[in-house]
Amino acid sequence: SPPHHLFACRSSELAGHAFQLNTAAPLLPMSETAPLMSSSGKPAEGITLRQRAFIFVEGDFDSWFEYSIMTLILLNVLAFIVGTVVIKGPDPCNGHCITLNDKYDSQLEIFEAFSVFVFTIEYTLRVWSCIEDPRWRQSGPILGRLKYMTSFFLVLDFFAIFPYYITLLPGVAADLDFTTALRLFRLVRLLKAEKYVNAFSLLGEVLGENSELLIACVYYSLLCNIVFGTALYYLERDNPLQSQYFRSIPESMWPTILMLTGEFPLADFTPWAKALTGFMAVTAVAIFAVPTGVIGSGFIKALERSKGKEFTVDA
Repeated sequence: SPPHHLFACRSSELAGHAFQLNTAAPLLPMSETAPLMSSSGKPAEGITLRQRAFIFVEGDFDSWFEYSIMTLILLNVLAFIVGTVVIKGPDPCNGHCITLNDKYDSQLEIFEAFSVFVFTIEYTLRVWSCIEDPRWRQSGPILGRLKYMTSFFLVLDFFAIFPYYITLLPGVAADLDFTTALRLFRLVRLLKAEKYVNAFSLLGEVLGENSELLIACVYYSLLCNIVFGTALYYLERDNPLQSQYFRSIPESMWPTILMLTGEFPLADFTPWAKALTGFMAVTAVAIFAVPTGVIGSGFIKALERSKGKEFTVDA
């Protein structure tokens, strides 16, 4: 039975909504277009139905519509995750296990159909009303909509619902696993939620200002992984307790990077290897503490600049 989860990993919608009506610089003179919002924050009187639809789907995040879409998205993600839980079958499954998707097949089918229906209406409203945005209006009603529909997040929106309709065609198998993975990409639209935009712009600023130092840290981390991985290969390749992890230098680099980042999944080392891994632990603290401190101090400086005041921490 196919996995049913619209996974409308449309986690998206949250903010293609980062677009704020009052911050978009109008491309037409103000005399040629009336404001859509009144001073009270409600739709202005006398606006058209399409303008109301535009406010409805592209307005502020704090609206019942946006919260409803967000709730439906989260429910789809939850259904996708929980649906993979195995309730009966061998270990490993090898395709013979019964999951919650299988047990509640009909209920999940109904939920998926409902989700697709809602997301389809929302997608249609977005395309229909998008030319109220000056960015798309200047290209005309047809070309403007086509440009909007080919924008990155609208393409993801389309492919999040389109696969469902493919499964309804005669002769098309309903179990299209690739559609699940494709829909998961819609999770990236969480990053467009307006409430997170400032945080990510600050992160970009911090990384840009400290890029040279961070690149140096990445280089030294890679160097340590190669050197310590090679050393552990020669020290542990004949150790009967865990030689399977050190059969070659590339294979030994995987447990080495885990140990450099603080994980020690292996412990049955030879005496010389114990001495080496102890030194690795001390070295790793120095290597990975530097970028942590750099990013932390960089965030404080960026916040100081954005707020125009010094940030201090009371003792």
